[in-house]
Amino acid sequence: MALLHTPVGWQLAWLAAILFAPIALWALVSVRGRFLPDGAAQHAWLAGIVCVALLWSLPVGPAQGAQFGLLGVALFSLLFGRARAILGLVAALAVHAAFTGGAWSNFGLNGLLFAAAPAWMATALQRRIEARLPKNLFVFIIGNGLFVVLATTAATGVAQLLVAAAVATPAAAQQLPEAIGYALLLAWGEALASGMIFSALVIFRPQIVLTYRQDLYLPPR
Repeated sequence: MALLHTPVGWQLAWLAAILFAPIALWALVSVRGRFLPDGAAQHAWLAGIVCVALLWSLPVGPAQGAQFGLLGVALFSLLFGRARAILGLVAALAVHAAFTGGAWSNFGLNGLLFAAAPAWMATALQRRIEARLPKNLFVFIIGNGLFVVLATTAATGVAQLLVAAAVATPAAAQQLPEAIGYALLLAWGEALASGMIFSALVIFRPQIVLTYRQDLYLPPR
C-alpha cells in the first residue's frame, strides 16, 4: 500500500500519532489480564499477524501512485474483537515496516487507517447485525463473514487511497478513480475468501472466533 511506504508530512504524522496513541492505549488496557483464552486462539492471533503483514507486502498498482491490495483487517477484527484486533494489526504494521522498509514516520496514520478504523467499523457492524437480525448461525456466518467484511474492506481501501492521493503528486492523484474501482472489485473477492475462512472456523474451531457466542446462536434445546 502506498501509505505503508510513502512518508507523509510531519504535521500530519504527528497529528495522526497523537490521535492514535489513546486508541492503542485503550486497546492495551481493555485486554489486560487474560489476553487470549487458550493456545489455539493464541496461535491463530500470532499467525494472523504474519498473514496480514504478508498481504500488505503484495500491493497492486504503479510504483509511484495509488496502490491497493488485500487487507485482511476485517476478518482479523471479526475473529478477535475490537481491542485484540487493534493490537494485532499494530503488531502487523510493525512487522511489515521492519521487514519491508516501511515508513515508520507515518506509523500513527497507518494505525488509524489499517487498525483502529477497520476494527471499530467491523465490530460495530457486527453488533448491529446481532441486535437487529435473527439469532441464527447462518445469519452470523453470512452477515459477518461476507457483508461485514465487504463493507469494512471497501471503506478501508477507499479511505487509504484517498489519503494516499492527498499526499501524493498530482500525476499520481489522477489515477485515483481507476484505483478506487479496482479496490472495490478486490474487496468483493476478499469478502468471498474471508467468508469461507470465517465459516470454516466457526464450524470447526469456534473457540478461535472470540466474537462468536454459542449460547446465543446455538442455544441448548
